[in-house]
Amino acid sequence: MKSESSSFSVRALLLVVALAIVGLLTVLGLRSYANEANKPTPTLMASAVAVVQSPMAEDTATLILPTNTVQPENAALRTPNPTKSASKTPLPSDEAMPTILPTLTPSPTSRPQLIPTFATVTGTQYIIGGNRPTPVPTFQVPLGTTNVLLMGSDITLDEGVGRTDTIIIVSINRDGPTASMISLPRDMWVYIPGWTMNRINTALSRGSSAGYPGGAVAQLKDTILYNFGVPIHYYAQVDFEGFKEAVDAIGGTDVAVSCQLRDWRLKSPELDPTVEDNWEMFTLKPGIHNMDGDMALWYARSRRSTSDFDRGRRQQQVLRAMLNTGVDVNLLPQIPELWNAYQDTIITDLDFGRILQLAALAPDVRENGVQHLYIVGEQLQPYTVPGSGANVQLPVWEKAQYTFGRLFLPPALNQATRPPITVEIINSTDNPDLSLLAADNLEWYGFEPVINETQVEEQEQTSIAYHAQNIKGSFDWLLSWVVDMPKDSIELVTDTDYEYDYRIVLGTEYDPCRPQLFAPQIFIDQ
Repeated sequence: MKSESSSFSVRALLLVVALAIVGLLTVLGLRSYANEANKPTPTLMASAVAVVQSPMAEDTATLILPTNTVQPENAALRTPNPTKSASKTPLPSDEAMPTILPTLTPSPTSRPQLIPTFATVTGTQYIIGGNRPTPVPTFQVPLGTTNVLLMGSDITLDEGVGRTDTIIIVSINRDGPTASMISLPRDMWVYIPGWTMNRINTALSRGSSAGYPGGAVAQLKDTILYNFGVPIHYYAQVDFEGFKEAVDAIGGTDVAVSCQLRDWRLKSPELDPTVEDNWEMFTLKPGIHNMDGDMALWYARSRRSTSDFDRGRRQQQVLRAMLNTGVDVNLLPQIPELWNAYQDTIITDLDFGRILQLAALAPDVRENGVQHLYIVGEQLQPYTVPGSGANVQLPVWEKAQYTFGRLFLPPALNQATRPPITVEIINSTDNPDLSLLAADNLEWYGFEPVINETQVEEQEQTSIAYHAQNIKGSFDWLLSWVVDMPKDSIELVTDTDYEYDYRIVLGTEYDPCRPQLFAPQIFIDQ
C-alpha cells in the first residue's frame, strides 16, 4: 500500500477562520438536539446531498436564471431581526439548548462588495467554439448576496500554489438570512480562460504559472464564472495542519457517521508515511464519533474505498461539525481577538469589517436552514481525454444549471418563510446512536427532529405516522426516502392536536446509511 500523504491534502478551514467567517460558514452550523430526559445529546452534523431543481416540476419556485449582467451588490448589510431567537424548536427541554448569541456589531465598516467580472488577459483572445465551450450566461445574483469560494490545495500554503482538490462555493443571502453550499468535483473537465480545457483543480496553479491578471485565485474565479455563471466575491484558503490543531484545541468534534468507512490509515500520526508497515486497514463503524484532528483529517481525506463525491460530503461534514463545536463553546464573541492572533494562517481577501458583518448573521441562518448542493448524476458525463486517457467528468449544463440556480434560492424547507416540519423520533432498538443518526439525516434535509427517549417495546420494522387532516405539504416523499421506507407506508393520523407533525419509531432493521449524493429532487412544496 502506497502513502498518499504527499499526493493529496484536504484543506479544511481552521476553526478560528471558520468562526471568523461564520456568516459564510453558518452553512456549517447545526442545531443541537435534546431529549425528554433533559439531557443534551451529542452535537450532530450533516452529510451532503445532491439537490437538483427540475425545470418541469410543478409547484416549484422560480429559478434565478442566468443573465449576462450581474445586479449591483448593496454593501450596506441589514441588521439581523432582533425578534428571532437562536432556536424556535418546541423541544422538551429549553435548558438543553442554550442560546448563544455573538456580541458582534451587526454593521461594522467594510469595503464595498465589488461586482466580479472577467480579468483582462493581455495578448490572449478568447476563442469560442471547437473544443472550447461557449461561456454560460452569468446568474443574476440577488441583492444582499455574498458568494465566497473555499479552497483546498494539494500542498501546504507555504509551499506555494498547487492543485485545488477541494472547491466549495458558499452563498449567503442576508434577506433570509439563508445560506447555500455547493461542492465542485475536482475532476470536472472545463475551459480554463486564456488557456485550454483541463481539470478544474488545475486552474489555480495555471493562474500562478501564467501570471494571470489578479493572480492564481482570479484564474479560478474566472473559470467558475466562465463555466458555471457564478460570480465569486471573496475567497478563503487555510492550511490543513492548522485544521488538525484546531480540532484538537477544542477537544475534538462530534461527527455523525451514518455509513461505515474502511480505508488505509497510519497506525499513529507521528509515524513515517513512506514506510508501508506503518499503515493498517482501519474501519470506522456507524455511530457518533468524537474525532481528534488526525481522525477528522483521515475521515475527510479517505478516497480509496469511496467516490470523490462521497469524500466531498465528508469534507462538508467535518467543516460543519467544527463550526458547530466552536459555537457550542461560545467562541463567536472572541472573533476580533482570534483574528488578531491567527490572521497569518489564512489567505483571504475578506476584510475584517465584512467578516464581522457576515458573522452577525450566524444565529438566524442556522435557524432558517441551510441548503447543500452537489453536481452529480446526470449533471456530469464521463469522458476520456484523447491522448492522455485520463478519466474526467464533463459538466452537462442543461442539467447542472438548475442546481447552480438553486444556489441563490432559499432551502426547500426554509424555516424563515414556513413553519418547521417537526419529527418525533423514538428508538425501539438497543443501539442509542440510531436515533441520533436518524435525527442527523432528517436535519440535513430541513426537517426538525426531536428525540423522545421513552422506552418502548422492541420492534423489527420502522413505522411512520403523520398527524394532520391530509398529507398535502408534508414532504412525505422526501421523509420516506430519508428513512428508506415506501411513501405509502406512512400512516395518516387525523389527530391535529399531536405535538409533532411526524412520529417515527425506529425498528431493528433501520439502516441510517443512505446514498445521499443521489437523493430525490427537492422542489419547493408550498
